[in-house]
Amino acid sequence: MYASQLASCTSTIWKALEASGVDSRRVFEQAGLDPEKLYEPGARFRYRAVRRLFELALDHTQDPCLGLKLARYWHPSNLHALGYAWLASSDLKDALNRIIRYFRVVSTDKEELTLVETERGYRFAVDVSNVVWEPIAVEYDDFMASIVSMCRVSWGEALTPVELKIQRPRPPQRCVEEFARYFKAPVEFAAHENSLLFRKADLEKLLPTGNVQVARACDRIVDEFLAGLEGAQIMVKARAKLVERLPSGEFSEQDIAQALHISVRGLQRKLKKEGTTFRRLVDDTRHDLALQYIKDSTVSINEMAYLLGYSEHANFSRAFKRWTGIAPSAAR
Repeated sequence: MYASQLASCTSTIWKALEASGVDSRRVFEQAGLDPEKLYEPGARFRYRAVRRLFELALDHTQDPCLGLKLARYWHPSNLHALGYAWLASSDLKDALNRIIRYFRVVSTDKEELTLVETERGYRFAVDVSNVVWEPIAVEYDDFMASIVSMCRVSWGEALTPVELKIQRPRPPQRCVEEFARYFKAPVEFAAHENSLLFRKADLEKLLPTGNVQVARACDRIVDEFLAGLEGAQIMVKARAKLVERLPSGEFSEQDIAQALHISVRGLQRKLKKEGTTFRRLVDDTRHDLALQYIKDSTVSINEMAYLLGYSEHANFSRAFKRWTGIAPSAAR
């Protein structure tokens, strides 16, 4: 299975080339990419060709700071429904966790994204040690700058990270100065990791664009999109079926296996290969959904239990306390 990237993500390269006076269509075609796919929802490009596109964009613009410029052209639609789920997230912590959960929409290579709470704040990191295609410098620049751009769209332009660590080599001095202007924070080049450190208060601040119902609806679209990707993990496909069936209560292992057109033993074997079990997948899916529902004041706690497939309110309350350490009423 080859690594792929959401085609619409490359729209930023198209716009940056145009702004530099370069024929975008010609560059895309040189990279072996069909520009018409930029207008096709959900279309994907092979990552090998996307990498070539980055290299050609650098050649044509002769701009070593190009990655920072790409982030300025980010738009929610670049990320399919995930972009709109980002905008509708209740706070930036919620938004970043959404990107982590659904990053395979963007790329099917083996990047690992994490968000960890530390004494200094929340550390968002991107581990590329297991990827098939190691990113080139412009991609590091683009990704880290795009994360900050996305945060500022929701939070406000005044948002600044505490620091940026980035593995790419130190760029020319004019780019170092441009990094300082863009991130408005200390930057460590040639670092051992790619990470952004954010203040806790900034990531936990409620956002004016937050809308839990819209976010949940977008999540459902993203789940279905991921499940339909060629080579999608069986746990992703099973999760999409679970989300559909939990409210009806019809989500036994046999029900989900039939919906996926495989045997129960086949489902068990594939889930085990991916490091999980059906029981754990049900629990994890309920946990994720419960954290969304608890923020939605229009959904009562009794309704929550029903939507998550619990026949008894008490069973839901016990599960919620196991997940979070507090009762659902206290969490609300």
